[in-house]
Amino acid sequence: MSTPPTPQAPETGPEAGAPTEPQSGGTPGEETPTPGTGETGPETDDERDESALPAWARAELESTRREAAKYRTRSKEIKTALEAAKTPEEFDQVAARVAELETELHRERLGRTYNLPAVFADLVQGDTDEARDEHAKALAAAYHQRSTGLGSGGLTPDAPTTPTDPAALAALISRGRR
Repeated sequence: MSTPPTPQAPETGPEAGAPTEPQSGGTPGEETPTPGTGETGPETDDERDESALPAWARAELESTRREAAKYRTRSKEIKTALEAAKTPEEFDQVAARVAELETELHRERLGRTYNLPAVFADLVQGDTDEARDEHAKALAAAYHQRSTGLGSGGLTPDAPTTPTDPAALAALISRGRR
């Protein structure tokens, strides 16, 4: 058995089969600005409305953006230095600086990942990413463990309470004193 052919709708328009142009008057292939975003194309995750975020999240986002900008500018400086390097020694010097910056960035990321203060994030050591990750885990475990404390400052829940009744207080006074 064969299936009957499906009827197709006739093509309509000025030129059937020709590609249509955008109706906003732009040239073919050109994206038109999306209203409200100020940029072309569909809205991405980075273009979400930040005013709905809590203040702490906006502050964290702003600090992360400043940090990323700092690393972008350092990257551009190193790229220009690398392009200007003429001798193998200069090239090795720039390559060592790149490795140093990558290590520093990885330490800062590990500090944020494991909620370590900046002082502890700077202490992360290791020659490879895996070694630094293991060391950061060990630092985080030591930093975040709850201490048992040395004592309760004299206030213990199992200590007997002092009575407030005057007769009970008088009974506590030893009779051996005369």
